[in-house]
Amino acid sequence: MLKPFSLSAIKEPYRIFFPFGILYLLWGTLLWLPQIWNAGTYPVLAHRYLMLNGFTATFIAGFLMTAVPKFSQTQTAHFKEVFLFFTITVLGLICAFLDYEKISYAASALQAGIILFFLSRRVMKRKVNPPYSFVFIFVGLLLWIISALMGILTQSEAFKNLHYEGSIAAIILGVGSRLVPGILGHVEIVQSQRAHYETDKPFLLTVPFYFYAMIFFFVMSYFLIGPIGIAIRAFIVVFVGLFFWKLYQLPKEKTTLSWSIWMSCWLILASFLLKVFWQDGVIHASHAFFFSGIVQLTLLIATRVLQSHGPKDKKLENLKILYVVTILIIFAGVTRVSAFIMPENYLRHLGYSSIILSIAVLLWAQRYLRYIKDL
Repeated sequence: MLKPFSLSAIKEPYRIFFPFGILYLLWGTLLWLPQIWNAGTYPVLAHRYLMLNGFTATFIAGFLMTAVPKFSQTQTAHFKEVFLFFTITVLGLICAFLDYEKISYAASALQAGIILFFLSRRVMKRKVNPPYSFVFIFVGLLLWIISALMGILTQSEAFKNLHYEGSIAAIILGVGSRLVPGILGHVEIVQSQRAHYETDKPFLLTVPFYFYAMIFFFVMSYFLIGPIGIAIRAFIVVFVGLFFWKLYQLPKEKTTLSWSIWMSCWLILASFLLKVFWQDGVIHASHAFFFSGIVQLTLLIATRVLQSHGPKDKKLENLKILYVVTILIIFAGVTRVSAFIMPENYLRHLGYSSIILSIAVLLWAQRYLRYIKDL
C-alpha cells in the first residue's frame, strides 16, 4: 500500500520530477568541471541529453502533469504515466552516455509523446478550457517529436535547432504567456485572456487568429536559414515579451520572485536579439537563452509551484536568496557566452561556468526543495 506522500507525489508529479530534474541539471553541468584541469574531448551528447531531456523535460513534465489537470478540472496523473516518463528518460540517458545518438533521439521523441498524450487526454475530457496560450505548448511538443524523429533520419541543422531550442522556446512562450503576467501582477492581462478562453467554445476556437499566425511564423523561422529566420524569431519573442508579458512595465507585484522573473524574461528577449546582431556566435547566444530562459526561469517558476502547492506562504517568494541565485546564473551565463574570447582556454571557461551554475542550483535546491514533501 502506498504511503500518503507517494500518493500525493503521483497526483502531483512535480514532487517526483523536480528533485530528479535538479540532479540531471547538476550532472549535466558538472560534466564540464574536469575541463578546468584537463581540457580534452567533451561529452556533447550526454551533456545535451542531461540538459534538454533530463533537466528541462523533467521539469516540464512535472509542471504540466500537475497544472493541466487543475486547469482543466480533470483526472490527476496515473502511476503508469509517471513511471513510463521516468523510465524512458533514464533509458535515453544510458544511450546518450553510450553515444547512441539515434536511440537518444528516439527517447526524446517518446518523452514529448508521453507529455502530449497526457495533455491531450485531459483537454479532451476538460470541464473548462485551459488558457489559449497553451496551444503554443502543444505546438512545442509536436515540434519536439518531429525534430527528434528527423534527428534519427537526417543531420539537418534546421531540425537540430528546432529540437534543442525551438520546441522548448515554444513551450516557454505558451506557459509564460499565462503565468508571467500573473506573477508580475498584471491582472488585467490575465482577466483579458480568461474572457477569451473561459467559454463554452471548443478550445481551438478560443485562440485568437493572430496567435495562430504568430505560431506559424515562429515555426517557419527555423526553416529560413540565415538572418531572415533569426530576425522573424526574435521579433515574435520580443512581441510576446512586450505585449503578453508586459515587460516594458515594472512588476506590479513587488517581490523578489517577480523582480527576478522580470529580469529573466528580459534576458530571454536579449538572447534572441543577440543572434540577430551576432550571427557568427549563434551557438553562444543559444547558451544565453539556455541560462536565462530555461535554467533561471524554470527555477523561478518552480519556486511559485513549490510555494503554492506546499506551505502556501508568500514570504517564500520574497527571500533574498532568489536574487543571489539569479545573479549567479546570469554570471554563469556571461562566463559561458564570453568563452569564445579566449579560444585557448575555451573548455576551461566551460568548467568555470559549470561551477558558478552548480552553486546557484545548490543554493536554490537547499532552500526550496524541502517543500516537495507535504507539510
